[in-house]
Amino acid sequence: MKITRFVRMQLMIFAIVTVVAMVVMALFYIRIPSMFGVGSYRVQLNMETSGGLYQNANVSYRGVYVGKVDSVKLTDDGVQATLVIDNGTDIPASSKASVRSVSAIGEQFVEFTPNPDPPADAPTGYLHNNSEVTVTEVPVEISTMLDQADALLKEIGDTKLRSLVDEAFVAFNGTGESLQRLLDSMTLFIGEANKNTDTTISLVEQGAPLLATQSRTADDIRAWTRNVTAFTDQLRANRPEIGEILRKGPSTASKAQELFESLGGSYPLLVSNLGTIAHTQVVYLPNWKQILVLYPRLVNSLITALNTGTNNFGPNVNFSLGFQDRPGCNIGFLPKEEWRWASAQNARELPPGMLCRVPQNSNIAVRGARNYPCAEFPGRRAPTPAECRTGYKPKPGSVDPFQSGLPFGLKWQPASSGTVTPGTPKDFEAEPAVYATTYDPESGNFIGPDGKTYNAGTGREGQGQSSTWQTMISGTVSP
Repeated sequence: MKITRFVRMQLMIFAIVTVVAMVVMALFYIRIPSMFGVGSYRVQLNMETSGGLYQNANVSYRGVYVGKVDSVKLTDDGVQATLVIDNGTDIPASSKASVRSVSAIGEQFVEFTPNPDPPADAPTGYLHNNSEVTVTEVPVEISTMLDQADALLKEIGDTKLRSLVDEAFVAFNGTGESLQRLLDSMTLFIGEANKNTDTTISLVEQGAPLLATQSRTADDIRAWTRNVTAFTDQLRANRPEIGEILRKGPSTASKAQELFESLGGSYPLLVSNLGTIAHTQVVYLPNWKQILVLYPRLVNSLITALNTGTNNFGPNVNFSLGFQDRPGCNIGFLPKEEWRWASAQNARELPPGMLCRVPQNSNIAVRGARNYPCAEFPGRRAPTPAECRTGYKPKPGSVDPFQSGLPFGLKWQPASSGTVTPGTPKDFEAEPAVYATTYDPESGNFIGPDGKTYNAGTGREGQGQSSTWQTMISGTVSP
């Protein structure tokens, strides 16, 4: 069979095209030189997890294709991927490497992004053969996300999920135009965010600490959610009562409005007076606290004194004689010329402000009104709030009953230094000493001189029986 010249030319052209196509495929598509390290260099990528990265995945720098992933293998510290990058691609060594996803089905690739503010210890220069780069950002694997979504749906349950879908339908039904405007606004928002990439990235990075606080307070948020759930369950259980309140609420509000309108000008005056009283009570708040602390103890002591346990005797009260007391105070009261006889029985108007006006350091009437602590000015003492501001002013004079000397011409005689006679006879037999101790009226327990605890009973009730506040009060009243 003889081949014509035209056929031979066609075969030659076809052979040349085939060879050229094979060479182009081997060089640019199969990248055979890269397999032997020709025209490329290798970079080791260290990761904690693969993030779904696979062999032959793309490698890009600033969104431009620059190489492929040659292999992915496990190491003792995680995963190491070998990247084959074309020669002539200068990637700064301080660039940030991350694994990104092209789509939701798991098409991952490696993206190099220049770091505008590299740290001081960041490497300088460009990546070269056998350089190592650490990846800190990997996408969430689709399997993990699906598992979490499945767990969420199981936790919600089929019934609640149907309720959610039904409520969502009721909420969004007929809102197509509003949703379209919302989507259009979101599109514009995303477009503006893309135009201001640096600002958007800075906002996202600054939002990370805020989101981290939410992670740290996850337990508190869960507890709050549980409390809200319990609250809504309680509302659901009391739906009739709540409905009744809502039905009667408007009429009640109108009645309250009529009440406030009827008060008229008296209500602002009342509020103003209450404000004045409140300011005064703030000043005397420590005094109120002291009253609230001492009043229960005082009542308890009175009940203990009155509840003697028998109807034959009166309250438990002790009296004692005192000698060599200071004379009574007569400075700051009516002068002697205005004193009345003790036989006078009619009432008499007295000027205000009468009190013992001796100096505050005097040992006479030390518990008198002149030594009242000033609540408005801590550290000061005066009988009235006005004198707390201006200062206490004593009056001159003396409480000595014999300022002009002893009567009948008597004179002071110094005490004689004679022999002291013993006050106790020698044949006196000592009796047990009187011992004072504390007594618990609720339990009847007290501590004796020997340090042991004894029980004297609680009055009318048998020993060991419990008592209530009603019995403590009724026990003091005779039938």
